[in-house]
Amino acid sequence: MKTLVVLAVLAVIGTGTVVLVNHFGGWNTLIGKAWAITYEVRTEPAVNGLVQVQYLENPDRYKKQTPQSVTKNAPVPFTHEVVINYGEKAQVAATPNGDEVLSCRILLDGVKELASATAPRGQKVTCEATTAS
Repeated sequence: MKTLVVLAVLAVIGTGTVVLVNHFGGWNTLIGKAWAITYEVRTEPAVNGLVQVQYLENPDRYKKQTPQSVTKNAPVPFTHEVVINYGEKAQVAATPNGDEVLSCRILLDGVKELASATAPRGQKVTCEATTAS
């Protein structure tokens, strides 16, 4: 009899936990599942100067939301680390101020290349990748 009561209590607690977790967005939202992304923009040949850089980032790894776009003039080479929540798009783009050749990369944990691109001389370059869930 005691065993049945203990099992019933555990079943109620387990079911309540699952319902609450699903109500608040699931385990991935509660534990903040996100990717550490590094954006890189370089010029070829290497030139010191500013380019307009636009990239996506999640300001809070614990909130499931669409990444926000950030635009700024930045010196090249440009490297920036951001957090992108699972299942969202990571993207970096750069527009040259002259006829430079720009290239970009998106790295996971600063190591694994997720995307790379090189634009024609004087053209905008864009790299993007969608994070896995």
